[in-house]
Amino acid sequence: MNISRLQFVSVPVDDQAKACAFYVDVLGFELVADVAGPHGRFVMVAPPGSSSGVVLVDFPVAGRELSGPVHLQFHTSDVEADVAELRESSVQAGDVQEMAWGRQTSFTDPDGNVISLLQPSRMGERPAGA
Repeated sequence: MNISRLQFVSVPVDDQAKACAFYVDVLGFELVADVAGPHGRFVMVAPPGSSSGVVLVDFPVAGRELSGPVHLQFHTSDVEADVAELRESSVQAGDVQEMAWGRQTSFTDPDGNVISLLQPSRMGERPAGA
């Protein structure tokens, strides 16, 4: 196998424009692509500098309907600051939970997809080169 990285994850949404605004304006993601595709708009967003993205899909993929909600988890360097920013944007982020692998919180996007933010502890960090 020659797999090297995750390209993107498809996330089902009802309204691509509304979902895109949430990921870009609230979460600070970058709009990577917004082009016409064979089944509708192909809209991909990603955290700044990330090599993987989130495709906001409102059409069947490979002939199958996507069902949701899904769960996405992203790393953060300051979960407390992120929770404060989310709450300032009227996002109902949960309280920060202390876990063996780090500190985390969860909230949902406008379509009910669960997003978790993890500030990893040393145990939860990947070794260099992994």
